[in-house]
Parts: sequence; structure tokens; C-alpha cells
Amino acid sequence: VLVLLVYHVFFANLLASFYGCIMTDPGLVPPNWGFYMGDETKRRRYCKMCNVWKPDRTHHCSICNRCILNMDHHCPWINNCVGFYNRKFFIQLLSYVYLSLVVVVIFTVPELWNRVGLLTRDSGVTNPTLEWISTIFLTCAFCMSLLLLCTLTNFIKFHMKLVLENYTTIENLEREEGARSKFDIGRRRNWEQVFGSQAWLWWLPMHTQASRPIGDGVRWRVHYTRVIDEDEELPHE
Repeated sequence: VLVLLVYHVFFANLLASFYGCIMTDPGLVPPNWGFYMGDETKRRRYCKMCNVWKPDRTHHCSICNRCILNMDHHCPWINNCVGFYNRKFFIQLLSYVYLSLVVVVIFTVPELWNRVGLLTRDSGVTNPTLEWISTIFLTCAFCMSLLLLCTLTNFIKFHMKLVLENYTTIENLEREEGARSKFDIGRRRNWEQVFGSQAWLWWLPMHTQASRPIGDGVRWRVHYTRVIDEDEELPHE
């Protein structure tokens, strides 16, 4: 009963985070943003498809046919982009899938051991054929869970690392070896930009005032010295 309780807590959060990934808008460029430059002289990018100025870290998704704030990637499994407002749910989805699989794999091992031992000893099994069939199905489920667990291990480590270093998948493809993001403001604050400032709510697959991402997806805090270094590397006209 305890195992089932733990598993279904993980599974319920899995479903909630999956729903959040699908139904949460990843982030839309605010109307008329960027048309008033003010005193800012920074070069801005313009999207000819959406007819909007693109804030930092915003990219156009050809599948969604719109610009996405802090776009990480387009995920076919959720039929949505992973962006500023639903990246938290995407990481939670991976985490809860992983934890659910861990419970399945760990607690299937002793069950399989007992079943195989009982069948090989032939100690008064009333219907051995049915027991063997159910054991085969259980073994297949165990192998599939183990395979998916191994596959997810590197995938979830990759995305956790991106969050901690304040990179997106798109930015990671463009980064130079050993380079650090100019948006990297420390691991804790990088994590809070995705999961919110309240650590005790990081597990919660919904946005509240205390657990929503920090910021607006348009303006970003930057590491001052890395911005200076980047400016020095730009060719002077």
C-alpha cells in the first residue's frame, strides 16, 4: 500500500506537469514591444514572419508559426514549444516520469524473484501456465521500464545542466566549447528563473504567485563581465 501511494503521488504529478506542458502558453512577445527604443542603442532582431521585434533569447518556431520567449525547443510529445512559462513543467515531467520508473523497476525486482523462484520450485502452484504468462508480461514491463530509465538518465541530466548554467537547447547548439552564458547569474538564481524563488514549491506542477518563474521572459539579468567580453570580441565598424 505504501509503494502504491508513493507511486501514485509521482504519477499524479506526472499527469499534472504533462497537462501544464501542453496547455501553458510558452510565452508570447508583448504587443508593440521594441518599437520604442528610448536611450537603448543595443541592436535588436526583427522577425519578418511575426512582424515583431524579438527580445533576447526569443526565437521563431516554424511549427507553431510564432515567436517564443526563451525558446528551448519544440517538443512533439507535448505538441508545444518549451519556453519561458512552461519550461518548469517540462523539467518536472521528466523528473516525475523518471521517479515513477524508478519505483516500478526497484519494486518489480523482488516480485519477479519470488515468482520465478515459486515457479521453478513447483511448490503447489494451482495454475502454472497462467503464472508463467503473467510472469512473462511482468518481465517485459520490467525490461521496458529499465530501458526507458536508462534512456532518460542522460536526457534529464542534460536538461538539468542547461537550467543550472542558464542555457537553452538552442543556445547550447551555438555555444563555443567551455563558454559560459552571459545570462548565467549563479546556479541558485538560474534555477529560480525557471522554478521560482520558493524551494518548497519547486515540486508543484502549477504556477502560483510564489512558484512562477522569476522575470517576464523579455528582460534578462546578465553577468556584467561576460557582456563586456562579448562586446570586445565584436568587430568594430
